[in-house]
Amino acid sequence: MQHVMYNTALGPALDDVQVYPDLVSVVIPALNEAENIRQCIAAVQRDCGPGEVEIIVVDGGSTDGTPRLVPPDVTLIRSPRGRAVQMNRGAAASHGEILVFCHADSQLPCGWREAVIETLGRPGVSGGTFQTRALPERGLLLAIRNRMRQATNWRLMYGDQVQFMGRETFDQVGGFPEIPLMEDVEMSRALHQRGRLARPRDLRVITSSRRFLERGPLRQWLQNIWAMIRYLYLGATPQDIAHTYRSSREEAL
Repeated sequence: MQHVMYNTALGPALDDVQVYPDLVSVVIPALNEAENIRQCIAAVQRDCGPGEVEIIVVDGGSTDGTPRLVPPDVTLIRSPRGRAVQMNRGAAASHGEILVFCHADSQLPCGWREAVIETLGRPGVSGGTFQTRALPERGLLLAIRNRMRQATNWRLMYGDQVQFMGRETFDQVGGFPEIPLMEDVEMSRALHQRGRLARPRDLRVITSSRRFLERGPLRQWLQNIWAMIRYLYLGATPQDIAHTYRSSREEAL
C-alpha cells in the first residue's frame, strides 16, 4: 500500500468512510518524531494479524524527516499542526470500529489490541487509557512513578497513556476539541459523562521520559500538577497552559 496524502487544511477529507467491525484504527499524531516513529509503529504491528489493525500517522509539519520514515503500508496524512487537529483528521480517515490514539513517542504493549477490545466490552465502559512506564528511567522519582498504579479518575487519564474509545462514542462527543492543549483532558471528561472509564489490566504503555529528563523529574512533575490545578480549578485557558508547556521540539520550530 502506498502512502495516502490527504489535503486536510480545510478539515476532514473523508465524509463517508467504510467502517469494518473487526478493525481497530490506531491514529498517531506526529511532529518531529524521527527518533521515535518507527518504534511506535512497530509496537502497534508486532502481534497483530492482517486485517486486525490499521495505522494512520498524521504529520503536523515535521522538519526532521518524520514522514519519510513511515512505512508504505501505513497511511500517512499531512495536517495542520496541533495534536487535537491531527487526531481528528486521522479519525476522519480511519475505518475501524474502535479508535486508539497513540502519541508518536509511545509504544503499545504486547496484547494491546485484545486488551482494548476486552476493556471496551465491560458493562458501562465508554473509553479508557493504559497504565504507563516512562523510559529511560533515571532517578528515584521516575522509578517510583513507573511502579504506581494510576487511578481511573477522568482527571488523571491523559493522552500519553493512549486514549481509546468506540467510533460511535467518538462521534457522539464530537471528537477532540481543537484547542492547543488539554484536548485529552476534555476527551476524558466527555467520555466520563457518557459512561465509565477503565484501564486494561496488567499492561503498561511505554512513554518517553524526555520532558522529565529535560527539565528534571521533580520540576516537571510539579509543573504537570500545577497546570491541571490551574486548568480545572483556577480558570486558566488551554492557551494559558500551552504558553508555558512547549516542548523542546516545538520551541525548535
